[in-house]
Amino acid sequence: MLEELRDRGHEVVLRTLESEVGQMRSRGFEAAAISPEIEALPMEDWLARTAAGAGLRAVRTIRARAPHDLRDLEQAVETTRPDALIVDVLASGALFAAMSWGGPWCCYRPFPLPPSRIALELLGIRKALSVAPLHLYMTAPPFEPSRRQRLPSIVMVGPCPWEPPGDLPAELAEAGEPLVLVTTSTEFQDDGGLVAVALEALAGEPVHVVATMPTAPSRELEVPSNATVIPFAPHTAILERSVCAITHGGMGASQKALALGVPVVAVPFGRDQFGVARRVEACGGGTRLPARRLNPKRLREKVQASIACRSGAERIARAFAGAGGAGAAADAVEGRLLG
Repeated sequence: MLEELRDRGHEVVLRTLESEVGQMRSRGFEAAAISPEIEALPMEDWLARTAAGAGLRAVRTIRARAPHDLRDLEQAVETTRPDALIVDVLASGALFAAMSWGGPWCCYRPFPLPPSRIALELLGIRKALSVAPLHLYMTAPPFEPSRRQRLPSIVMVGPCPWEPPGDLPAELAEAGEPLVLVTTSTEFQDDGGLVAVALEALAGEPVHVVATMPTAPSRELEVPSNATVIPFAPHTAILERSVCAITHGGMGASQKALALGVPVVAVPFGRDQFGVARRVEACGGGTRLPARRLNPKRLREKVQASIACRSGAERIARAFAGAGGAGAAADAVEGRLLG
């Protein structure tokens, strides 16, 4: 979305993770790191023993970050004098900074929010969301059902998948079998067991498993001959040769696969992932398997069932393309915020 706005002649000023600043500057953005106090408050929901406990830990982290991201955005506005703001929907303090700023602003939603008012109150963002003039929601039907009571400010633009440029690693380019991509979360949640089970489940199958583990450690894994485990690789090049993607239920990874017509096995561990997994199954784009029921036999069966969902995934891909993606998001920003 930001690249589309840049290509239309807008100057983009970005505040992001310190590790991403260099990459974003290389894309032509004026980028700087967010306050270190924000990154010093990592998600620890994976330490909880129950789903309710995990949700409460996540809410506490978001609320603890709020004073820091509020000041961070206020300082950025003061120094850059922007014409409009686009704010992450879970940067709760920044949402209130945007609301009190007085200029045009919007929030972007890269994942489904909890539907209940109580949950939004706990997150501290209900008031800000109710007055936001524009919600850029990075999905579209049939993945997200249309609802009659949806706020008129919500614009569903479909996913806007992005990744650093790169080619398929040489060892994967030489793999003769169709690929199965396995992904884990980019924010640590102790989901490395998904890769271990996938490697065991598909060791004897006529596929080559590619597991990317950006945060989960890859040591002590028994990697069979038909598998490759790496910290990172551009997913698009892998998905173009894949018959299935096994994800942790993250919105980004799951929708990136579906946007290319690749069916998904969603194995949710927490956060918004349960809702994403239900959407994958309900819209016919694949299957879901709760992490507490994860074992090699069940996962192998789910992969086989998901591969049979190829036509459903391709139908979703056409719908996502029709939603407009980055172009539609940029149109909304220009039309509703910049006039």
